[in-house]
Amino acid sequence: MKILLTGSFILIATCLLAQQKPYVVKRDTINLNGYVYDHTGKAVNFIRVESTQLETEHNTFKLGTYTNERGYFELKGARFNDTLTVGPDINYDIPKYYNEGSRSLLIYLPPAKVRSINGSSPLVITQKRKYAKVTPLFTVTPVARVADINAGMMVAEYPGGLQQLQDFIKQNIQYPQAALKANAEGMVQVSFTVTKEGTHRDFKVLRGIGFDCDDEVIRVLKKSERWKPALDNNQAVAVQEIIEVQFKLTDN
Repeated sequence: MKILLTGSFILIATCLLAQQKPYVVKRDTINLNGYVYDHTGKAVNFIRVESTQLETEHNTFKLGTYTNERGYFELKGARFNDTLTVGPDINYDIPKYYNEGSRSLLIYLPPAKVRSINGSSPLVITQKRKYAKVTPLFTVTPVARVADINAGMMVAEYPGGLQQLQDFIKQNIQYPQAALKANAEGMVQVSFTVTKEGTHRDFKVLRGIGFDCDDEVIRVLKKSERWKPALDNNQAVAVQEIIEVQFKLTDN
């Protein structure tokens, strides 16, 4: 009986060891290299380029690499016909690129995505519809900010949060006299860049109503505090933000 059990243990151990031995994988592969640029032609550095192909050392993980400071990458052991993904990156959705036998690729990313920080419930600025004697009334609708779910990525943050920014706008904005005279009301949508240093610049009116309302929103935004910059893998990155302000006249 003991001899039988000993023999069984030896057989099981031999099988386990046999399973752990390296095995040969034959694949028709190429060494693929190239560069990654943004839509303006500027090199995108330290972004991941990944293949659907598994790496050959362990045959477990996807073959991938990162671009260098010049946007250059190299994938050793890629398929002749393969699908590459670039990212994730806080500025872009993860695009796919199809390689059909090329050994060198130039990849151009789409324009950076722009995120509206209060698009689901825009800031509402109200004003009594009586030009000569009215005092502006400003109502702010709080908006719950949705955090970025990608690991290693954090959105830009205004000191004290979005509510603090909306309170600042509410306290400092003035309903323009030209708009009051014209009974003008409507939505103003402004985009701007939060830089890696947390400053804001490049203000653009995406939707406007004129009568000095667009300029008034930008004027107040320029006076607001420095932001905490967005992070991508603990590296500060520039991102675009959008804020919406609704000017509304009331009769009471």
